[in-house]
Amino acid sequence: MPRLTKRSVGAVVAVLVAVVIKWQPAIGGLGPTGQSALAIMALAVVLWITDALPTGISAVLALGLLIIAGVPSAVALGGFATGAFWILVSVLFFGTAMDKTGLARRISYRILLVFPPTYAGILAGFLLIGFVLALGIPSMTVRTAVMLPIAFALVQAVKLPLPGRGSALIVIGAFQMAVLPGCAVLTGGLWGPFIAGLFAAQKLPITWLDYATIMAVPTLIWCVLVIAVDLLIMRPDATDGMSRDVVRAEMQRLGPMRQAELLTLIIIAAAIAAMATQPWHGVPPEAVGMVALAALFASGVLAPAEIGTGIPWVLAIFVGGMLSLTTIISTYKINVWLGGYIVPAVQPFVGQPLLLVVVMCLAVAAMRFIDPVGFIAIAAFFLALSTFMIERGVPPLVLIALIVLPIHIFWFNYQNIWMVMTEGITKKQAYTDADRYKLATAFFAVTIVALWIGVGYWRLIGAL
Repeated sequence: MPRLTKRSVGAVVAVLVAVVIKWQPAIGGLGPTGQSALAIMALAVVLWITDALPTGISAVLALGLLIIAGVPSAVALGGFATGAFWILVSVLFFGTAMDKTGLARRISYRILLVFPPTYAGILAGFLLIGFVLALGIPSMTVRTAVMLPIAFALVQAVKLPLPGRGSALIVIGAFQMAVLPGCAVLTGGLWGPFIAGLFAAQKLPITWLDYATIMAVPTLIWCVLVIAVDLLIMRPDATDGMSRDVVRAEMQRLGPMRQAELLTLIIIAAAIAAMATQPWHGVPPEAVGMVALAALFASGVLAPAEIGTGIPWVLAIFVGGMLSLTTIISTYKINVWLGGYIVPAVQPFVGQPLLLVVVMCLAVAAMRFIDPVGFIAIAAFFLALSTFMIERGVPPLVLIALIVLPIHIFWFNYQNIWMVMTEGITKKQAYTDADRYKLATAFFAVTIVALWIGVGYWRLIGAL
């Protein structure tokens, strides 16, 4: 008898869930194609939760099934033709160039040398590194891959106990600062291009500068509070071994800045400046990204062979599939059906922003227990609530903030792929599960407080 595995059980459960949904007499006001689309989306979610297939392959399967179910190919595959998808591809290659040339590590080491060799100083350094790298490396995955080895090397160099409060503080703090600053700008993470696609699907305007105006200050406040509370909770013992020697040694290994690094810095800085000033010159950000991407290859920073291997194409395909699903959700009124459940739950709190923050954070966190990748949660809440919120004076970018910040919870590994990476890089030696639960719970509370402060900021700038 074949041995049952998580993947095989997941595949069976996914099919059963899809069949049950498909053969319901009627679901809300969904038509036959809409109900089929809902069933296929449920199948994909279960496949993601159980890792029955790689995320990108699950997305491809879902799109193929949607076409079979009657969704036109132009709709089912439309996400790959959007500007948001090509922004994603371009900026992923930016991250590859910064990692390949050593520019990302050089920037990180330079920043760490500025801060004092204390727990607070190291975490402050990681915060600045996170914000600087978010401008040039849009992938939270790449930033995690750059910053976590540096953090773990510091832990080992000063011989902190493994696991221990000090090592947990530095490693989990580095993970948080690799990921969270990316929320400040539209190109700071995979959420950005996906959000741009959501806005396009709803025919709402969005620019790099508009997004940063709403998100940058609350994100900075959020990150500072996370570090302060992490320090308060872990309270590591002082150590005499802290020094800048490890960082200086790594800088020496890098040697002087090479031509490829300088070219990468110039090209990416120019692209970021062009994206930020798009309202003045009118060139779409995807066009800026494409030209910059071509420049990286034309200058020799990236080699022709890296067109196929330079970025995680499975991940890019997954995001493209998610962009397609947002169009399908709107086209077949699945967002209206979801709104029938979400809007009544949120409606009583719209006039009370502080309570609205709490409700939204709890709702998004609950959704993350069944959505391991986060994209479905963002689409579900935004598409269901955007029109309702706009009519009541809540701008769509403020709604995005209420969804995106709490989506980064990490009580369990499957809820946050960057926490999985962190445990892999450190071989789960730096902290215990109890340390993670403690800091994850504090993180959720801090997220609510940061959004409360954000409400005051948005009122101050006239956004609310």
